Amino acid sequence: MRNICLGIDTTGNWCSVALVDDAGVLAATCEEMSRGHAERLGPMAEALLAKAEIRVRDITKISVCAGPGSFTGLRVGMSFAKGLALPHDIPVVGISTLEVWAFAHDPMQEGLAQKSSVLAVADVRRGQVFWQVFKNGKPLTPTTLTDVETAQKQLTPQMGCVGNGAHLLGAFNEQSNYVCPKRLAWIGIDRSVKTHPATPLYHRPPDAKLPGGKSL
Repeated sequence: MRNICLGIDTTGNWCSVALVDDAGVLAATCEEMSRGHAERLGPMAEALLAKAEIRVRDITKISVCAGPGSFTGLRVGMSFAKGLALPHDIPVVGISTLEVWAFAHDPMQEGLAQKSSVLAVADVRRGQVFWQVFKNGKPLTPTTLTDVETAQKQLTPQMGCVGNGAHLLGAFNEQSNYVCPKRLAWIGIDRSVKTHPATPLYHRPPDAKLPGGKSL
């Protein structure tokens, strides 16, 4: 059976979609934007499917970026993925931004020469970072929110460091929230709904309060 996965990311300053199968990339597109993801995502996905000559019912899995990222962007991507999947009974998996960044550092998921593991770290402001350690494509730690100093203690000379928060730990890295939709889709092909449910990954609880100052 041919596996065809649709990758969707709306968690940052990009609106991105990609189609891949077991052999490679079928089509991909992305647009840089700070807002308007909800309005652009549908037309972009429709154009992508037409370009690849793929029907929605041909898709065997949808891989959506689960965050961390923009609260609104997270909801846009998740809602669209589930809405598209439901009528066609397509499984939807959620892949974290951190996992996509770690995959980019070690795409074969075999460990790099002289790098035993990789620390993927997101800058979530307020002097904090959201991080996770991976080895051979698998997480060694849970996702963790800490201050920068605590995260720095996790980093050893044998580790790689990636993500838009890597510079805060003293690692050279371009400061970008970009999540490659092709990598997102490739990862999704091999992930299951049980291990990677399509649920938002928030780096901290919402600041909003219920009447009376109660937390949500």
